[in-house]
Amino acid sequence: MLLNRYITTLFSSLSMRRFDNDLYRGLLAILMLLPLSANATQVNTPTDSPLTAQVRVGLHGMLLFGSEYGLFASHLPMFHPPHNAQVVLQLTFDDPQINTAVINGLTLSAASGYPIWTIVPQQFDLSMLSPAHPSHIEHLNVDIVKGHFERGGEMQWKNQGLTVTRVLVFNELDTQFEQQKTNNNTYLKVNNTPDDKVQFLVKRLTTRPDADHIVRLDNVGNSLPAEIVIPIDTANLFNNEAQLRAALPDTTPKNTSLVAPNTKPNITRPMTTVSRVYIELDELK
Repeated sequence: MLLNRYITTLFSSLSMRRFDNDLYRGLLAILMLLPLSANATQVNTPTDSPLTAQVRVGLHGMLLFGSEYGLFASHLPMFHPPHNAQVVLQLTFDDPQINTAVINGLTLSAASGYPIWTIVPQQFDLSMLSPAHPSHIEHLNVDIVKGHFERGGEMQWKNQGLTVTRVLVFNELDTQFEQQKTNNNTYLKVNNTPDDKVQFLVKRLTTRPDADHIVRLDNVGNSLPAEIVIPIDTANLFNNEAQLRAALPDTTPKNTSLVAPNTKPNITRPMTTVSRVYIELDELK
């Protein structure tokens, strides 16, 4: 009698334990499937989309550059969060007088040989500038600084609103060391329209170490290609202005008007010139 009761109790406890194990395994399987379902829409997300990236909240200073044809900003990147993204924007300041004053200031600074201006937005998530972000933003409040805001620049205007009219580049940067480099550098054309007489080239960043390099093109005539691909200078991470000038196609407009024999054309068009706007190496090691 006691033996039968012991055996019945033993088998009952074993059955309950087996039931508990089966129940636990079933619940665990359900819990494991839930995040897969929640993230199912991210399978085909591009690698440069902030949906697959960390939140990038921080103080994201940007280089401000441009001309009478348009204003642009380039995020000052690093190869560590929250600054590991190359972002280039076209923008306008909300106050037309500020917009004009900035253009005039940039023009004078370019002529002086020190063209660096920067803007400093209030802290925000850099990823939200990507057009692919579900909470994409198109407006920032910034301080405007003549010079580099971390290197002795002079405050010009505080808390000015700007509107992002185009996101030209949003590219996540790989933070790993010793990634293989390509044999070429790619410089991206930045302009408002293909007919702008002043345009810019921005080096596409790839792997660390790299160089944040932006140049200005003056007296641009014919349209430029979207990209200038040039063999890497083995002594540097970037190509200098002379090398870039040599790599440019002939942008001088062709004179198609009829000219009498032995008569010189009465219009002389200057050659396209290339000048440095910005170079940074130390922050991209």
